[in-house]
Amino acid sequence: MHQIENVNPADNALNKLFSSIELLSSKIDELNERVDYLSSFIGLQSNDEEKSTVEPPGQLAGISFDIINQLFDQKDANALRAYFLRILAMFHRYIKSIVLFGSAKTKNNLSPKSDIDVAFIVDDTDIRKFTLKELKDRLFIKMAEIAKDFSDKIHSQAYPLSEFWMSIVKPNPVILTILKDGVAVYDTGFFVPLQMLYKSGNILPTKESIDSNIVTAEELLNWADDTLSRKLSSDLFNAVVSAGQSILMELGYLPPTPKEVSKELEAIAVEKEHLLSKEDVDAVADIVKWFKDIDHGEVKSITGEEYSKKYSEAKKVVDKILKEIERLREKKGMPKPIVDEASFKKQEEGKDYIPKGNV
Repeated sequence: MHQIENVNPADNALNKLFSSIELLSSKIDELNERVDYLSSFIGLQSNDEEKSTVEPPGQLAGISFDIINQLFDQKDANALRAYFLRILAMFHRYIKSIVLFGSAKTKNNLSPKSDIDVAFIVDDTDIRKFTLKELKDRLFIKMAEIAKDFSDKIHSQAYPLSEFWMSIVKPNPVILTILKDGVAVYDTGFFVPLQMLYKSGNILPTKESIDSNIVTAEELLNWADDTLSRKLSSDLFNAVVSAGQSILMELGYLPPTPKEVSKELEAIAVEKEHLLSKEDVDAVADIVKWFKDIDHGEVKSITGEEYSKKYSEAKKVVDKILKEIERLREKKGMPKPIVDEASFKKQEEGKDYIPKGNV
């Protein structure tokens, strides 16, 4: 029969207290070590030999923050280390990799003012509150704001993990460039293996990705052509419509709608007042129809020669209307319209000019 040892409740409580104090002391020592450890990344260490042995926090797949010292001067290196630590502190569990790429990494065409390109690969697999685009926009804005606290040279881009994966499955040229030239300064075992696969020739463009790029190129050209056509035709349309409405208002009439301008000009400025010719009104009607055809998609693109011809017609009509308004005001003893002559002079010389006043 075993003897049961009597334990004083007070002694038991005291032992537990001592154990808690020892645990707390251990945690404080660990925290102090961590503070000293992190301080080394923002240039607080005075011993250069100790600096070279410091490794960054997290799982690094063999990649060290020391690469920053090889690529940048001390000021930029310190700014980057501090920036990365801030990002890791805020988004730690979501950051899969931090990669340096671009001219800062390759040193091609590098100057003291060159941007420092940084790619953050962010785990978005458990984020449901935002769409992919909203998440990218929010991350870009936030990381750019934080970067300004450290250096104006840091140019960061966030890539959601799902998008990055899709850019590997259907190779995206930008992502392939990052895989080719990028250096991971922080990695959780995601980027470096992919980079090894790429460099060993195991990530290849697919027929689908090539076809997708061709379609994208064609769509961008069509978009540029369409945008240019709409913009140029819209400017000439608004010019002749505004001028036509101006002379009708000068004659005491309410301004008609754009589609009625040529009709009203013919009835009043041509037949009644004999200020404009039928040719002038036909030019206005032609430009209005030309713009509407482009705007409705009936005309897909315009040539430089066609635009030049329409511009000459529009300028001729606008100049004539301006002179007629000046003549009418002079006849009434009123001042001429206020015209920014410098604008016309600069345009005739082919120089860029920003008009005075509200645009």
